[in-house]
Amino acid sequence: MRRRGVVAGLTLALVALAGAADGQAILDYISFDGIDYIRFADEPGRPLTREDLGPEFATVECSFGEDRRGCPYGVDAGAAYLPAGTRVHAVRGHGTSFRLAAIWRDRVFLYQAWRNPRAKTGAEIYAIAEKVRSIDVRRGEPTAFDTERGVPVGSEDVAAVVELIRLGTVRRPSPHPLAEPRYWLTFWLTDGTTLGRAYYADTSEMMGGVVVPGELRRLLDRALGD
Repeated sequence: MRRRGVVAGLTLALVALAGAADGQAILDYISFDGIDYIRFADEPGRPLTREDLGPEFATVECSFGEDRRGCPYGVDAGAAYLPAGTRVHAVRGHGTSFRLAAIWRDRVFLYQAWRNPRAKTGAEIYAIAEKVRSIDVRRGEPTAFDTERGVPVGSEDVAAVVELIRLGTVRRPSPHPLAEPRYWLTFWLTDGTTLGRAYYADTSEMMGGVVVPGELRRLLDRALGD
């Protein structure tokens, strides 16, 4: 299956988003109730349709793209590119603290949580228990030039990987230098959609500040043949 690539330079983008006083909009994001959600335009899973939409959840109140000074990153009900007035819905089968969907120009856009300051465990950010069909892993972050999927994690290890992430403790997300070893995990969910997230090996941190036991790295290395 063709791998269309995610966002190149993800680490720098998220560091800029997390700490940008001037509201630098680098990734497509929305923020509601203190939770920050991001969207990758080229997630390899199936796109959402209107059939996936749950009840209306909120409305975008300001857009960085429309008002950079008045709508910096992190403002509640703010968005990077969606215009003010855009309706945001729950996603069927998922909690709103994990996934939201926006409708704009007759398209449905999926946003997935990456930072939640109230979360204590990984399960409160990544609510994927019993929803993961398979996991792909690769070293480094995918780029627009990548065309292949990562290496499948062994079916016997998928549940263990999910459980390690669920039980991880949450801290404020750390900046990660480009030289820090990292893995990119793509979670293929049972509804055909995907969740792509980075795991930083030296600090045992999943994107979003979820600190997981070192056992995760061993399982990923085993999948990669090390």
